[in-house]
Amino acid sequence: MLPNREPLIEIPFIELPIGSVKPEGWLLNQLIIQANGLTGHLEEIWESVGPNSGWLGGSGENWERGPYYCDGLIPLAYLINDERLIEKAKKWISWSLNSQTEDGNFGPKDNLDWWPRMVMLKALIQYYEATKDDRVIEFMRRYFLYQRNHIEKRPLESWAMARGAENIYSIYWLYNITGDEFLLDLAEIIFKQTLDWTDIFTNFPYTRPIKFYYDWKKFKDLRFLELINYHTHHVVNVAMGIKYPALYYQLTGEERHKKAIELAIDNLTRYHGVANGMFTGDEHLSGRSPSQGTELCAVVEYMFSLQNVIKGVQNNIKYADLLEKVAYNALPATFTEDMCAHQYDQQVNQVLVSIAKRDWYNNNDDSNIFGLEPNFGCCTANMHQGWPKFVKNLWFTTLDGGLIAVVYAPNTVNTKIDGIDVSIKEETDYPFNENIRFTISCKEKVLFPLRLRIPLWCDFPEIRVNGKQSSNATQGTYYKIIREWEDGDKVELRLPMRIRKNSWFNNSVSIERGPLVFALKIEEERRKIGGKDPFNDWEIYPKSPWNYALLLDEKDLDESFSIEVSDIPFQPFNSKNPPVLLKGRAKRIEEWKLENNSAGRLPVSPVDIDGEIEEVILVPYGGAKLRITQFPYTLR
Repeated sequence: MLPNREPLIEIPFIELPIGSVKPEGWLLNQLIIQANGLTGHLEEIWESVGPNSGWLGGSGENWERGPYYCDGLIPLAYLINDERLIEKAKKWISWSLNSQTEDGNFGPKDNLDWWPRMVMLKALIQYYEATKDDRVIEFMRRYFLYQRNHIEKRPLESWAMARGAENIYSIYWLYNITGDEFLLDLAEIIFKQTLDWTDIFTNFPYTRPIKFYYDWKKFKDLRFLELINYHTHHVVNVAMGIKYPALYYQLTGEERHKKAIELAIDNLTRYHGVANGMFTGDEHLSGRSPSQGTELCAVVEYMFSLQNVIKGVQNNIKYADLLEKVAYNALPATFTEDMCAHQYDQQVNQVLVSIAKRDWYNNNDDSNIFGLEPNFGCCTANMHQGWPKFVKNLWFTTLDGGLIAVVYAPNTVNTKIDGIDVSIKEETDYPFNENIRFTISCKEKVLFPLRLRIPLWCDFPEIRVNGKQSSNATQGTYYKIIREWEDGDKVELRLPMRIRKNSWFNNSVSIERGPLVFALKIEEERRKIGGKDPFNDWEIYPKSPWNYALLLDEKDLDESFSIEVSDIPFQPFNSKNPPVLLKGRAKRIEEWKLENNSAGRLPVSPVDIDGEIEEVILVPYGGAKLRITQFPYTLR
């Protein structure tokens, strides 16, 4: 991938094309599970992306679902080199390329909305990176000429107006290849037609759950065009909108855009944040209660926005830390272990999964069941991009000709440096284990800087190069090793994972170790309520108590828990066989009960309770389909 052309501002990190980073170990297993689950079989079981799709020339769904699906299917297919999935992907790509008209437009002729085309462009970019099919470049150039000729007469509306940054992403990509000046003129127009997320985040208006501002029962009866504020607090729009100031900064260099990103994430965490790294939205920003939901679409879109922030603007460790937290907690939590079912809304404190009335802002009663299409089909179509795009963004190249490991997982990265093929194999069980080993392969000696992220949560990192300990590695930095690398050189990184706690709503606490958040293990009873094997709909009921307050030693958290580590199973995000667990002590809070089919309002901590002390087990959040994650606590 090319760095930004002038006049776009140089970005600190440069993307590698799809396929440069190959997943291994447990991460490869996630993609295999995904391919065997809903992603690999969705066309067979879900009409919206079946053969009658409007994005395959049929008379069926012709808006966002086909493009959403392709945005995850394509990178997955090529990352694991699955011929079956590649053939599926090519079918969608071929139809889109062949659908282009003489004036440059493409897609279903009976739906001219700009929005779904923004998504399909992202899918086409990934296809080009994987195949180098030159048809894509001219196709996109012709489409953007069409858009430039029509965008002022037919401006962005509704969802396209909220999500125009997705269009800008593809414009920049093409500009960095062709240098066509009209593309930046088009970008300026689209920025101005898009909701001003820089202003929204700078003067953040939603410091309470949206229900305090708008009564949905009255709100929904108004004409939709009067509801422009609807898009400014819709959780998926907000997650997507975080890339708007990052992309605008690259065009203008105005510091206010950089500041808006920091304000966005800080305010979303302060007013709507929960322990899994996300903010709530069911379907709109819903405050800090851990019984509110977060939509799956918001999870994968937040990850993609963070990837854009990390590479394009912020040489700031906390955003890479946050990307890991979301990827290793919120993402796997919202799927069944076989990825044959998903939730629309996940709850951080989720003690019952069922079709029932909950305190959602405007989602339906089936929103937290695991299934094919709970509540609404957007997540069924859009969820597939999470793991594949995460793999792509494990590594970047840098302007000084080096490589940077931004987030950690088992993989191998391949690139050229000074014309020499360089491969780095990253062997690790991270995030379940604190040890990471990098082995460099190159046929000739090659000089380049290698940068490794030292997370903010890591107090005493250790780095060894060919067995010799390096000095001055400090938390919250990218540690740079510059040397003439030889074939077989090894770098060992140890990131000690102390047990930590964070404070949340009503002074509740989350327990964390490294990037993993831990949740109470609750025994489950799963009830099949629909679907066809293996793509079933599930309710899950608790078979053990959940209403515990943790017993903590505030002076030394390590004294409050013991750690048990075991081998990494094929699917590590499984509460029945977790690769790491914590054992602690707790007391039951008898008056803390279900309210409206969710865990009731959290008692304010510290709580003063009598009762027996019990041992409790905490497992990684991503594997716990029933859980308490934000705990009340009592002191020893």
